[in-house]
Amino acid sequence: MNSLFKFSPDFGSSIWINNLIHGMSGLTIRAKHAVFCDSSPFQKIEVFDTYSFGLVLCLGGNVVLTEYDSDTYHEMMVHPAMLMMRKPQTVCIIGGGDGGCLKETLKHDSVNSVIIVEIDNMVTETVKKFFPNLSKGFEDPRTEIIYDDGYNYLKSNDTKFDVIFVDSYDPGGPVGSLETADFHSIVSERLNDDGMVVFQTDSPTVRGDFLKYTYRSVSSLFAKNKPYICAIQSFPEGICSFLACAKDGSLFDSFDKERYLNLVDKCSYYNDEVHIGAFLLPQHIKRLLKS
Repeated sequence: MNSLFKFSPDFGSSIWINNLIHGMSGLTIRAKHAVFCDSSPFQKIEVFDTYSFGLVLCLGGNVVLTEYDSDTYHEMMVHPAMLMMRKPQTVCIIGGGDGGCLKETLKHDSVNSVIIVEIDNMVTETVKKFFPNLSKGFEDPRTEIIYDDGYNYLKSNDTKFDVIFVDSYDPGGPVGSLETADFHSIVSERLNDDGMVVFQTDSPTVRGDFLKYTYRSVSSLFAKNKPYICAIQSFPEGICSFLACAKDGSLFDSFDKERYLNLVDKCSYYNDEVHIGAFLLPQHIKRLLKS
């Protein structure tokens, strides 16, 4: 009898993951069962197996990663900037302990070194165990992982990079130092003159103030800054924003077609049309940035 049992919402699982916005509204995901639960020195870490999103990673009670749409997030974080760059070789990913941005970065053959700066070793170990498809990049010889606060790491050494990804989605978590004007200034100092930075700037409808603050904070540090967006079902209100910044504004007019053609068949969401559309902002976000 037990061998014939299959998980189904009809059997009445009592576990629900509530990813609420300001404790008032948000996304509710029904889980089959809890897979992992522990606490690091920084946060509570949980993994659930769910009916509609596959395995889900929660940090500090917030959904930060799902099997269902993690490719969407990581492809949009990485590929727009990488393909506007002229053969990027050195990359730093701040807060990339889940391995997703690393996985996408390593799809670019021009890359010869990637430094991951992750504050919480348990996040990386959890992902290695339960999300092996995301974490396989940690075994690549081009990769080095450093366990430190991203602010401290950049401030304490003078290494410069072609691309820096600030992959921090951690509302109320342990890396508030990554949301300061001082951090933005240090990031600009660690970027090569022909390089590009991408900040993840949260949901522009739920935390529009964060996007606006980041946009204003970096305005004097880079020649050109362009926000872009994508739809992610598990994200608050289904939309995520990013902010791409460059000291050389002409980069935004570039697109490496050859590298794109070698890459696109490895993507599940990103393509050249999505690239163009992501930078076309709805009117309410344009007004937000001007307010």
